[in-house]
Amino acid sequence: MTDVSAPLSLAEHEVLSTLEDGPACPVGLSAAAGLIDQHYGIAGDVRLLTGERDENFRVKIPGGDGAIFKVFGLSQADEGADMLAAILRYLERSAPDLPVPRLIAGKAGETVRFRDEERRSRRAILYSFLPGKPLMDAQRQPAQYRQCGVLLATLAQALCGFQHPAMHRPLIWDLRNIPALRGLLPQIPDLPFAPFVREFLEVFACDVASPLAALPHQFVHNDFNARNIIVDSGNEAQVSGIIDFGDAIHTARIADIAVGVIGQLSAPESATLALESFVAAYESVSPLEAAEKQLLPWMVAARIVQNVVMTSWYRSRQPQDGHFAAFDADYFAWRIDFAQQVSAKSGIVL
Repeated sequence: MTDVSAPLSLAEHEVLSTLEDGPACPVGLSAAAGLIDQHYGIAGDVRLLTGERDENFRVKIPGGDGAIFKVFGLSQADEGADMLAAILRYLERSAPDLPVPRLIAGKAGETVRFRDEERRSRRAILYSFLPGKPLMDAQRQPAQYRQCGVLLATLAQALCGFQHPAMHRPLIWDLRNIPALRGLLPQIPDLPFAPFVREFLEVFACDVASPLAALPHQFVHNDFNARNIIVDSGNEAQVSGIIDFGDAIHTARIADIAVGVIGQLSAPESATLALESFVAAYESVSPLEAAEKQLLPWMVAARIVQNVVMTSWYRSRQPQDGHFAAFDADYFAWRIDFAQQVSAKSGIVL
């Protein structure tokens, strides 16, 4: 390992500058309902969902599954809204059988532009709601591992040809930007597992970032976690959908796979089986290169570390926000042990 005290680069500072503490200038239920009625002619029941940096509203429509109304945060709002609309349009044309949300156009186009109470320009979008329940709320079972692996690989293949100016935007949730997390550590007074996390980030910056850059890259979902995987409410063994393309990015392919692996983890005794089954299923659709397989365990560990840092940062900044409430030290304890185990398999040791 080389010098572990290297300062953050300009690119890493740029990544950190895009962070928001949460939805800025909240629109609120009443205003959201008015916007939905004004721009889409829908007067259904509206309720607020949780979100990291955007405001998300569930719109219930009598006789249908309803829709999601997403009001984008102030950071990257224009490019985020335009790219999300472009992704949903692209998948509807190129992969119509994939179980993903469908864009709902309004009276003036695919996205809504309005001014909030502070007279700031805002953007919003409406898309279909996928029925079912999130995988995180379902009974976990091995049948889901393989389905999820196949589904993510199929989605990655479908997204391979997607192009958009915002696909290369700086994003803290891009695993290539793990070194930038070092800049957040001083802002987290009670960081769980701090010694391991600090050393991991430094080793990644020195020894992992360079080989990662040489691996295959493409546009990917990048957030295939248990909140964004939908299962059938009547048969939880059946995976039925993928939601939330808000973190989609052009990055290393194995970053997307690593995120998907973490989405399968629910207990220490099944973690290895979940990882191996998911990756084998992914490879049945899209085989990995030898160099990707070698680095993948380290990337799985990196996603766990990323989750520890980011959820801790959000929890310290907005303790009243419930979006990350469950992700405390108890939640991460065995996952950190798993991160230590799998990172050793990459040949890069702490």
